[in-house]
Amino acid sequence: MSNKPTSSLRTLLTLLKPAGARTDAFLTHLHHTLSTSSGIDSLLTTLYFTAFLTHAQLRNLLTKQFERLATALASNAPKTMLPNEIMLAQLEPPRTRLYELCTSTKALTDLLQDSWICFRLWGLLGIYHAARDNYLKPPGDAPLKLLVWMRVSAGAIFQFLENAAFLAGKGVLRGSRWEEREGKWNVWSRRFWFAQVVVEGLRLLRVRQLRFREEFGAKEADGEGEKEVKIQSVELRRRWQRDVWVNAGWVAVTLHGSFEDEEKSIVGEVGAGLGGLVAGLVGLLKAWEEAGDA
Repeated sequence: MSNKPTSSLRTLLTLLKPAGARTDAFLTHLHHTLSTSSGIDSLLTTLYFTAFLTHAQLRNLLTKQFERLATALASNAPKTMLPNEIMLAQLEPPRTRLYELCTSTKALTDLLQDSWICFRLWGLLGIYHAARDNYLKPPGDAPLKLLVWMRVSAGAIFQFLENAAFLAGKGVLRGSRWEEREGKWNVWSRRFWFAQVVVEGLRLLRVRQLRFREEFGAKEADGEGEKEVKIQSVELRRRWQRDVWVNAGWVAVTLHGSFEDEEKSIVGEVGAGLGGLVAGLVGLLKAWEEAGDA
């Protein structure tokens, strides 16, 4: 009888051992993924747009709740009011569970947005590296080379304006000149980001015309190298498809942010949130697989 609990414990540990091994492998892989800049950026993107989309939906529900409250108050107005008489009432928003949840989600969204933009402060270094690669190892296709230079130029302007607007908004860059330009720079940074996304779409279209073989300078291979080119072209096609999904997601985000009044955006908050979520998830999946190959 005394050996029965020990035997049961051993059986339980035997059953839990595979789960523990899988958990260890998952956490180790996650650590490797988040040890890369692309992994961190994709995770922040995914978390931010998840919170952004959630807050947008909660705010819509809260607005409807307040509208029902206002309608109820109006229906209980005194019956002795004259026909053209107007009653004004200023009420504090009721601190319901929905209100508290919406407020906390907004705070989380702002925090993630600041972290996301702050992480991109060093983006100009990546843009410089892309320009350097295009100069030292340009693609053999002239249109591709031109499109890369256009993408680099638009990206550099976007990153500079975003950095300046972010630092001015946080009080790092002080003075009336910075404060007055913060709003305009925010909008124009998104417009140049949108231009960068459009150029990237054209580049991807050109790559498709070249049968996904931009890494070979759009030159035909012959002899023994032909088989290797075909094998690598399959991987290039797969990478191209993911890049298309990511770029399509950024189209919605950047187009929405290009409007000075985002309420007039043709995309809307839901469209921008879904677009950013797609870009983040696809990028995170790519970083996850690259961490496994490393």
